[in-house]
Amino acid sequence: MKKPPKKAGGSANAAHQKLTSAQRLLTTAQKINDTFGPPELCTWRYEPGVCRFQTTSPELGRKLNRRAGARLVGWSVNGRYLRIFQEEIELWRAKNLVKRYLKVTNAAFSVHASRLEASKSGGDQ
Repeated sequence: MKKPPKKAGGSANAAHQKLTSAQRLLTTAQKINDTFGPPELCTWRYEPGVCRFQTTSPELGRKLNRRAGARLVGWSVNGRYLRIFQEEIELWRAKNLVKRYLKVTNAAFSVHASRLEASKSGGDQ
């Protein structure tokens, strides 16, 4: 029995293994589908150069709605507040945006400090 002639370019199995390595596909899928942030406001990469933001907070939804590049692509229909916005933005910028929107502002500290000043000035007189 005669063997078929070998084709140039190496083994077909070797080429197939390089393209569909389970470890490589899993790593790529994790990078694309990972979310960042709590349920109140989270983001994920939708496609290269495009991120989506999901919020369950009306205040954060209004902030995202005011952004020039963001557009509403999904919302809840069962009565609970849920908005999904999409924007052409890199993932690292989207993560920074989530951090900035969730950061506690100085308003609580200022209110506390002003109350202390008011009580001190009222007690001195």
